[in-house]
Formats: sequence, C-alpha cells, structure tokens
Amino acid sequence: MKINELARRLDVTPRAIRFYEEKGLLQPLKNEHNGYRHYTEEDAWRLQTITSFREMGIGIESIAKLLRVFDSGDATSLHHHLELQRAILFSQWVEWKQTLVALDTLINQVDEGKPLILDDLFKLAEHTKRIRTARSSWEDQWDFDQIAEQFDRKRSDLSESPVGWIASASEYEQALAFTVQWLAPRQGEVGLDIGAGTGNLSGRLLESGAEVAAVEQSRQMLVRCRGKYPALQAKLGNLLALPYFDGQFHFAATSFAFHHVNEAQQLLGLAEIDRVLKPHGRVVITGLMFEHEAAKTALLNRLRAEGRIEVLDKLAHCYPSDRTKLLEWFHERGYITVQQQLNEWVHMVYALRQP
Repeated sequence: MKINELARRLDVTPRAIRFYEEKGLLQPLKNEHNGYRHYTEEDAWRLQTITSFREMGIGIESIAKLLRVFDSGDATSLHHHLELQRAILFSQWVEWKQTLVALDTLINQVDEGKPLILDDLFKLAEHTKRIRTARSSWEDQWDFDQIAEQFDRKRSDLSESPVGWIASASEYEQALAFTVQWLAPRQGEVGLDIGAGTGNLSGRLLESGAEVAAVEQSRQMLVRCRGKYPALQAKLGNLLALPYFDGQFHFAATSFAFHHVNEAQQLLGLAEIDRVLKPHGRVVITGLMFEHEAAKTALLNRLRAEGRIEVLDKLAHCYPSDRTKLLEWFHERGYITVQQQLNEWVHMVYALRQP
C-alpha cells in the first residue's frame, strides 16, 4: 500500500502517519528507485495499534516503549508496561475528577447568584496545583524492587527491611493478625490491601473467604505477591491514585506503608480510601505514628539524647502520622474509630464509615 491508501483504510491523515515515522514508531520499506514508501499488512496493524493507544491518551514516548517491549516478545514486561500506563491514566482521571468538583463549586456559586470573586478562583486553582504536586512528588526512598526477595526470605528477621527498625517479627505478625480481626472480612465481601508488598496481609485476608484486591507500586513486590497468591486481584498503583472506581470495597487496609508518604500525600491517600469504600466500609491503617505532636517531639529529643543517630536517619526518610489529626479526619467525615498502640512506634487506627 501507498501512504494515501493506508490513510484511507485506517481513517488517519497522511500527515499523522509521517509524524509517527519521524518518531520511529513506523519504519515502512522505501522503493530504492523513487523513494516512495510502501506499507505492508504488518505496518497497517502497527499503525492501528499506535492510533488505538493514542485514543486512550497514551503519549508518544510511552507508545514507543510499549512497541519495543512488544517486539521483544517479553509478555511479562509488556504486561508491566500496560499496567504502568493504566496507573498513569487512572491518576489523571483522579486529577480531572477533582478539577471537575472545583468547577462545579464555581458553577453552583454563580447559580446561587453569588459574585464570582477572582480570589476564590485563584484559591481553587492553587489548591488543585498543590494536589497535583503532592501526587506527583512521591519517591521510593527504600528501593522496594531491590528488597522484594529478601523481604519474604527474612520474615523471622526484619532488621534489613523498612519494617524492621520499628517492629519486631512478632509485632509485625501481631499487627497483621489484629488487622484481619478488626476488619472481620465476610464471605462475598471485597476488600483492598493498599501498599500490599509481597502480599503478607492479602494472604491472610484471602483466608477469610472474601475477595481481595491489592495495590502495590513496586514491580518486583507485585511479582512476588502474585506468585504467592494467584487468586489475588493485584494491580500496579499507589495510595495517591487508587486504580479503582468509586465505592467498590467493603473494607480497606494499609499496613506499614502509610508513613512512606508525607502529610499532604497522606491526606490525598485518606480521600482516596474514602472514595473507593462502600457505605459502612471499614478501614485499618497500621504504621509509624505518634499520639500527638508533643509525643513526637519528646521521642525525638530522647533519641538525640541517647545518640541513636541511625534511627534518626531512618526517621528522616519517613513521615510519622499524627494520630490525633488522623482520628479527627475520620470523625469529621462521620467515621467511628478505634485505636491501639503496639509499641513506641507502631499504632493502629480502625475506622467504620457511617452512611
């Protein structure tokens, strides 16, 4: 086929085809005598793939990566890259949803006959920008892909893991057991494990007979999680943009993951958990917390006085939650809460959503 024939067949413009060629996505054969491009059925299939990805909102660079992986025949890598694109698109969906809520606020203000004050518009825009920045600025400071294998292998000795310095192996197991006990999953319910790691909590929740979905940002953690629990509905994603639509889960839990995001990101995460829960949904958050800011200051001062520099360094890479503020957030939204402290570092918060 020549370029115009291909364009008519797939309802694209010749200009778009040339653009994809310039970007290296298409490499048609050229007639050595006149330089005309000739397109094969394989080229037509590839172009259709490109245009389909473009319709999904995927960028050119990402499409190039997907095509390279596809050409390599590596199904595992292709699966990961497709999942990655899904996670990106879902994050964008969450952001657009928040933007629409902001616009609805302005529209309602106008409908009620209230003047549209520019300061209100600027504040909404700034709020949206802060949310976008908070969502996009998270970094993996522990390199979870590298520790995935040893995390499971050293369950009896967690000293080298991101959990080990705040909880012993027995305390870690106790936290998982309490989480399952508090959530009390029932047959037919659907639950969500956020920051699932290698699936240690997910596995226990599955044993209850409930359906369980898991979200994990680390590719290698996710590989091990799926290998251990094939029945698990595991997806690539994170707390800041949960890759699920609204109101899908009877319960949700995050265990030793919440303190890996900063305070602004924790608020985003709480809103995301609230978004995906059903009425009467319940949630358990386990992780590094302090009862209130004064308790945190007192503990940090004691660590400095004792010269525990290594622990202070690790705290610099974590964001302990203020338990009092966490409980207030839930109470303001009509949740009933219970809390428990496992040691000087680890707290658990249970919240039951009221309709």
